[in-house]
Amino acid sequence: MRFLFPCLALAALLPLAAHAADDCDATQMAMNQCASNDLAKADADLNKYYKEQMGFLQGKTRQQALKDSQRKWIAFRDADCLYQVGKAEDSGTIWPLIQAKCLAEHTRLRAQQLKNYTQCRSEDCPR
Repeated sequence: MRFLFPCLALAALLPLAAHAADDCDATQMAMNQCASNDLAKADADLNKYYKEQMGFLQGKTRQQALKDSQRKWIAFRDADCLYQVGKAEDSGTIWPLIQAKCLAEHTRLRAQQLKNYTQCRSEDCPR
């Protein structure tokens, strides 16, 4: 019984928390969370197309080539965003926002590239 009241109070606050998360311009924390959510969506899309292309490739050599390419792309993305937005310790509370936006933009571009690979099945496409 004593656990019921805190649970009910928490349940009553959940819609307020959800509403606050929907308002991406309300606070720095909300903006950071929205940017993080956007990055997570872009990453999910990237993983979907990566797995689809990996499943299409013929042979371990081609799969390893895509895997190596992806690892190098991640290193490039991270290094480029570090160059563009700098280190967290050199910035302020806005750093998570601008970092997530940079990572998301790169990730969307790479996801589109992988999607294009998955839609191209002719002889001149990556196989």
